[in-house]
Amino acid sequence: MPASSRRTALLLICAVAVAVATNYTIQGPVLGFIRAEFRLSSADAGTIATAFFVGAAITMLAGGAIADRTGTRSAVTLGFLLVTIGNLGAGLLAPSFPALLGWRLLGGLGSGFGFAAGASYTRSIFDDRGRHLAQGLYGASFLLGSGITLAYVPILAGPSGDWRLALTLSALVVAAVWVVWTLLAPSEPRAPAATGARVALAVALRERNTWLLALCHMCGFGMAIVIGTWVTLYLVDAFGLPIAAAGLIGSLTLVTGIVARASGGVILEGGMRPLWLIRAGLALAAIGLTMVALAPALPVAIAGLVVTGLGVGFPYAAVFNGAAASVRTSPASAQAIVGLGGLLTAILGPPLVGTLLDATGDFAAGFLSLAAIVVAVLVLTSLIRPFDLAATDLAATDAGDASVPL
Repeated sequence: MPASSRRTALLLICAVAVAVATNYTIQGPVLGFIRAEFRLSSADAGTIATAFFVGAAITMLAGGAIADRTGTRSAVTLGFLLVTIGNLGAGLLAPSFPALLGWRLLGGLGSGFGFAAGASYTRSIFDDRGRHLAQGLYGASFLLGSGITLAYVPILAGPSGDWRLALTLSALVVAAVWVVWTLLAPSEPRAPAATGARVALAVALRERNTWLLALCHMCGFGMAIVIGTWVTLYLVDAFGLPIAAAGLIGSLTLVTGIVARASGGVILEGGMRPLWLIRAGLALAAIGLTMVALAPALPVAIAGLVVTGLGVGFPYAAVFNGAAASVRTSPASAQAIVGLGGLLTAILGPPLVGTLLDATGDFAAGFLSLAAIVVAVLVLTSLIRPFDLAATDLAATDAGDASVPL
């Protein structure tokens, strides 16, 4: 593929990632208004995020297998179309809470389907030097999409908190990105694989590192989504900020994570041991979450959000490339399982924080419980077998490339 086509392909797949990821946290800034309209408990409100990620979990492995057979570009197009329809439905056709959850679930089905194909598409255009950085940029795009919603949704909703208007306007932009992708995205240079999905998955399931790295990613992507879901309401309740200011400050974790994910790829290219990078990220995440939970003043909370962002971002490339290197014969399945680890926290984390909020009346218990989970996973990293990231290159040749960075 010519260099100009590679740049176009990377730009467009990253645009897709940004558009899809707006769904991760779009409900956060207007969660209070949704909760009030439908008379929800905090735990029930947390399921708005959960519905999307349950859908993604259902289709993630299937999306990778289908992309291997039909080609990644078409799979991305189909998955992204379902996301677009789910977006429009949530804004225009959700008169009840169950209807809203249904549209969120549909969007999640498309998202999970497209994640695997999008990651495989990215790997297919970068075979040589720069793969770690490209993967970091692709992953950073998801956090960018997650972060910008916290800034623009309060503006779109306005003083009246018109969450349907905010979701609809955002969905129209997502639809425009889908049209541009469909018309302009270059085809992937690799022919889809024909066989091996079930066997590859079985091999990956038997590898200890796959599960341990999935736990690490659970403390990266998943924690970022939990923070993104609740941070606006946290800042409003704890420090009395206006919703627009709370959304802007709340985006710091995800925006910092953007830089950290890309930087993690650069650090790996510079030769740092991947396990050191993973452990450093987990330690920073635990410290940041604790700072947010116990913050006596707004500056401490802001610092905690930034530290958390660094922690959830740095390990990204090391975790996914480490999974591929640990299971050289089936890297795609290994990375898909790691991706599901991230979804686990995204599914269970928001209701957990909401339940503890209902029980205690503040966010401290919820954020401290997340920090405790990260510390436990940090201890478990001592069980990870050493791996060589150079094996990732061979893995891309030996097996299908339906990796699933989130």
